Amino acid sequence: MTNPLDYVTTPMPDGGVFKIRPSSFAKFIQYPHNFYRDEVLGENPFTYNTSSVIGTIVHYCCECVAKEEEVNMDHVNDYIWSKERHEEYDPDIVSAQFRLMAETIVNDYVLEQQDFLEIETSHVVEIKDGYYVGGTIDALQGVKTDCCITDYKTYNSKTKPKAIPANYKYQLLTYAWILRKLGYNVTRIRLVYVNRNIDGGISEKTNKPLKSYPPEVTPLTETIEPSDFDFIEGLLDLCVDTMLASKAHPELNHVIWHDPRLKS
Repeated sequence: MTNPLDYVTTPMPDGGVFKIRPSSFAKFIQYPHNFYRDEVLGENPFTYNTSSVIGTIVHYCCECVAKEEEVNMDHVNDYIWSKERHEEYDPDIVSAQFRLMAETIVNDYVLEQQDFLEIETSHVVEIKDGYYVGGTIDALQGVKTDCCITDYKTYNSKTKPKAIPANYKYQLLTYAWILRKLGYNVTRIRLVYVNRNIDGGISEKTNKPLKSYPPEVTPLTETIEPSDFDFIEGLLDLCVDTMLASKAHPELNHVIWHDPRLKS
């Protein structure tokens, strides 16, 4: 039986050349050499770590509750303990953290929303020349003529996030562009953060309890301007042109991808 928590990529239409993932598009904008190595060449593929497994479980719980379905704890536990422990993955931390984090975001956000339009739906559109962009959104809220893309994020810090980081904004704007091409009027993007439980413990100096930081939900919403769509469309077009230039002139890859290590 397939575990619903296992990652399934959004398929590319038949005849497609390449599909850009919105979650990886920030690499092209910020670190083009990483985009080339990771996404085009397939080097250094990411598998999982403690944070990503916690995030996947929290997403799954939010999805189930929003769809009014039961959270299958057998699937959750299998997902945690079937993965090999390594330097960056500790199943004990995942097991200790996920339940309270999931309960917090479900109770303080998901159950308070009455306007879910779509939940965990996949969308893909062609940019040009057989190059596509597509992925799965966590949630779409509102109505098709005025909607908000919502993405759930987990973090491990005492400092609450105050603004949508650039890499996540590029990801959400890419989804907004995709949906706009499909007839949706996306007017807002939103991150809904929930933090790990941080137990302050006892001070060695005073022997008094230190401040703890239990899971807390922090929603951050931004309005999309017409210039945002123009911005992301231009960069998607540039990404395709860059990959086409790389194919046509591999001897210039070090120039095209800003990486002298690629010089032949």
